[in-house]
Amino acid sequence: MKKIVLSFLLVFSLILASCGTAPEKAQEDKPAQAKQSEAPVAKTKPKEPEDWAKYYTEEGIKALEVKDGKVNFDAAIKNFELAIEAFPTAPILHYNLGLAYQRKGDDQNAVKNYNKALELDPKYSLPVINKAAIYANKLEYNRAIEVCEKFLEKENDKDKGVLSAVAGFYLLKGDYINAIQSVRKILIQDQADVDALKNLGMIYFKKNDAGLASMVTTNSYNLKSDDAGIANNRGVLYSAQNDDSLAMLYFTRAIANDPKNKSANFNVGSIAMKYGDAETAYERFSVVLSQDPDNLNARIGLAMALRGLGRFEDAEKEYLAVLQKDPNNAVATFNLAVLYNDHMNKQVEAKRNFRKYISITGGSLPADHIVNQYLSDKVNIRPVEKTE
Repeated sequence: MKKIVLSFLLVFSLILASCGTAPEKAQEDKPAQAKQSEAPVAKTKPKEPEDWAKYYTEEGIKALEVKDGKVNFDAAIKNFELAIEAFPTAPILHYNLGLAYQRKGDDQNAVKNYNKALELDPKYSLPVINKAAIYANKLEYNRAIEVCEKFLEKENDKDKGVLSAVAGFYLLKGDYINAIQSVRKILIQDQADVDALKNLGMIYFKKNDAGLASMVTTNSYNLKSDDAGIANNRGVLYSAQNDDSLAMLYFTRAIANDPKNKSANFNVGSIAMKYGDAETAYERFSVVLSQDPDNLNARIGLAMALRGLGRFEDAEKEYLAVLQKDPNNAVATFNLAVLYNDHMNKQVEAKRNFRKYISITGGSLPADHIVNQYLSDKVNIRPVEKTE
């Protein structure tokens, strides 16, 4: 699986903006076994509404920690709701609840809570960025940009976070001119703004200007070597040069700086699968999906890792989950067919999916294409051994 993901401020914000009401200590503590809605022990029982809000926020953050590849979203949402009940006028509490819903994949409730946070504080930029990201994840880039520009019109025209998000959306859209203009608006304020330089480097990368991309990204890294997004992007540049060793070095540095960084975890998973390390791939794709359950590429990667681990029925479930959301996903269709043919002795289902793959990809493939070889039973099967 070879698909390397860049880090724009869009991704960076979604990951690092999590649940800001809790003190840093709460974020650093190892997650305890959740007692989702129980009152704290009498010794530390909160007295003021703000204290209750803080307590439930910390419990919500604990519930959002990845355990066995999964996140207890329902517990997190319950605790964030209790925090809001205790202190309903705090915008950041509504943002936290929106973020939990967004990570769960419930975009409607996420937007509802982001709007409430903005109603309480019209200058609060994080809900704007995440709300816009919901539309961008649906490829509605114009709508995402519109959300941000509406915010920038209201005396917030110098907000660097939102300007960086706009640059990221234009970049995803392929509009490099407007992307660069958005970055320039930030660099006018601060020539050494790391996030702006991060986006600028990736704009040049997308424009196939490897020299400028490398120069800008290297300068960004020298300014802030502990930034996970910049480390990830240095890895992307090396991956583009087919230097997997250096790419993996910077991807792992990114994860060391931010263990939840979605792009870096995805990229490590992709390279791990390339070299047959299914266990590492499974761990990394699980981290991605715990934060972004609608990431179909990560789910395909997880299914491939499960196949490599010999967990064939689980792999089948993941491929089917992808095809439920995207019935014409060619990659999932092909890999499901291979799984059926090579590992599950379901030749009828395998050939049905191989024929579907041909239809999806245009209706005709060369005679020596691997799919036609499968259909004519010319592929030698080498089963993956199950691991205990």
